[in-house]
Amino acid sequence: MFNLLTISYLFLGGAGAGALVVLGVLECANVRRRFGRLPGEATRIERAFALPDEFFACAWPVCFVALAAGMLCLLVDLGRPERLINLLTSPEPSAIVVGAYALAVALFCAGAFSLFELLDGPRICVAAVWAVAAVGVVAGLVAVAYTGVLLQGLASVLFWQTPLLPTVFTLSSLSCGIACAFLGAAFVETRHPFTRPLARLALVDGVLVALEALVLTAYLVWALGGEGTALAAQALVAGDLRWAFWGGVVLCGLAVPFVLERYLTHGNSRTQLLWIAAALLAGGFVLRLCVVGAAAYDVTQMPGMLFGLTM
Repeated sequence: MFNLLTISYLFLGGAGAGALVVLGVLECANVRRRFGRLPGEATRIERAFALPDEFFACAWPVCFVALAAGMLCLLVDLGRPERLINLLTSPEPSAIVVGAYALAVALFCAGAFSLFELLDGPRICVAAVWAVAAVGVVAGLVAVAYTGVLLQGLASVLFWQTPLLPTVFTLSSLSCGIACAFLGAAFVETRHPFTRPLARLALVDGVLVALEALVLTAYLVWALGGEGTALAAQALVAGDLRWAFWGGVVLCGLAVPFVLERYLTHGNSRTQLLWIAAALLAGGFVLRLCVVGAAAYDVTQMPGMLFGLTM
C-alpha cells in the first residue's frame, strides 16, 4: 500500500519531531545557565538535566537533519513540489494539513536552534529561547501524534482503525527522539562529566519503552480478537513478518536498549550511547515497516475474504 519513501517519512518525521520535543525541554532546563542569569536558585529539574553547550551543538543538527530528510521523503513521494504547496494552502482543515504545518513549524524551530549553535552562541534573549522552545515542543508533539493519526484516518485498513496505533507511534517517536539526543551526546568532547543527566534521560526512555511495549501488546490483543484484523496481527506474531517484528521491534527496539540503559557507565558511555541510539532508531523504523506491511494482510485488502466475511 505504501512504499519505502512513505515509511521513511513516517519514521524520520516522527524521530525528528520527538527529538525536537526532547531537546526543547532540555533547552528550557538549561536556559538559566546558557543564556543569562535569572533571579533565584536553579530548580531541581535544572540541576538534574544540566548539560554542556557542546551537547546542544551536536544534538540540534541531528534533529534538523532528521526533520529535513523526512520532509524530503514526503516531497519525493508526492512527485511534484506543487502538491506540497497545495497541501499547505488547503482551506479545508484535516489531519494531514495539520500534520504538514506541524512538521514545517518543527523544521523551522530546529533550524533556528541549529543556526544559533552554528554561529557559536550569539547574544540572544532568554524570552526568545523560551518562546521558540515552547513552540517547538508543541509542534513536535502534534507531529509525533500525526504520524499515527495519518494511518488511523485511512478507513480502507481495519488494522489501523484504533487509537492504540497513534499512541504506539507517539511513544516510539519520543523514544527515537531520546535516541537522537544520545547520538549527539556520543560525539561531545568535554572534560566535564555529564553522565548523570544522560542516565536520568535513559530512565525516562525506559518508561517510554515499557509503555510502548504495553500499548503494543494491547494493540496486538485487540487485532487478534477481530475478524477483520486477525490476519494482519497473525502476520506479525507468527506469519511472514514475524522475524522483523520479534527481531527488529521487540528485541532490537525494546529489549536491548531497555537493558543497556540500565547499565550506562561513565567510563564507556560514548560507545554505550551509540549502541542504544542505533537499537532504538532501528527498532523505530522496523516498527513502522511492520505496521505498514501488515496492512497487506488486512481482510480489506483481500476481496475474496472480505466477501466471505460480509456473507
